[in-house]
Formats: sequence, C-alpha cells, structure tokens
Amino acid sequence: MTPAAALDAVIADVRSHPVDPGPGGFFTALRHIDLLSHLALRFAGDAHYHLDSAHETGSAWHPVEALTNTAVPLSRAQYHYAQAMIPLATLSKPNPDTSTAARLHDIEHHCTLRTQLHAAAQSLDEARTTLRTPTPARPPSPTAPPPVATSEQTASRRAR
Repeated sequence: MTPAAALDAVIADVRSHPVDPGPGGFFTALRHIDLLSHLALRFAGDAHYHLDSAHETGSAWHPVEALTNTAVPLSRAQYHYAQAMIPLATLSKPNPDTSTAARLHDIEHHCTLRTQLHAAAQSLDEARTTLRTPTPARPPSPTAPPPVATSEQTASRRAR
C-alpha cells in the first residue's frame, strides 16, 4: 500500500467513526490516536528505508522529505485527539446535577471537545495535502567556496 493510500484509508476510517461525548467516544478517540501513531511510525520507517538506500539511488530525497513533512500534521492530529480526551473524560462521568450551572459547565466541555476534534480534522487534511504536494527536487550542491586564508598564509604573502 502506498503512503497516500494508507493515509486515505486512515482518514476514511477516522471520519467513519466520529468521536461522540461519552465512554464510547473516549474509546474511539483512543482508537484514532492508535491509528495515527501506527501511520506516523510507518512513514518514519519508510523515510528511514529511503534514507538508507540514498547511497544507491540519487533520487531518494523526495520520498524522505514528503514522508517526514507529512508526519508533522499527523503528530499534530494525535495531539488534538489527546487534548480531546480531557473533556471526553469529564463528559463520560455520570452527572446527577441537572442544574443550569452544571449544564452550562457541560457546554464548555462540549465546545472544547468540538474545537479539538475540528483541529484534528484540519491536521489530517493538511497531512493529505502535504503528502500529495510534490516536493521540489533538491538543487545540486553549490561548489565549495575557496578556502579562507589563515593568518600565517597572509603573513607569508606579505613578506614576499
């Protein structure tokens, strides 16, 4: 499976299993973190493979840069799912208090949850865009600048 196909499969799975408040949502968020962790690990392993074979082929930089650049938004999505665990834990507890103040407090947790889940979805979209955007080829290394003269060389030239 190509990295793009793997990313698309994980994104499709994450979107088909939304995180909802409650104990089920807590499990689903953990599952999303697990999927994203495995995907980021695979991308890192593939990047290492391409780096390891860089001496055999001169064009290994494109996959390495694409895979490592994609790992950043994947890690950010993991972070947002982890941040969503805080309101999920609170909303999973049974609350016998039905007062207006308690309900307003729950609204705050719902807002925080939705904010984190939205940020995670944006990070996944960014990962897809990053992986699909072609990385420009590395320009050839410029020639080395002439060596800087040391003080001894400068002194010997002056003496001549």
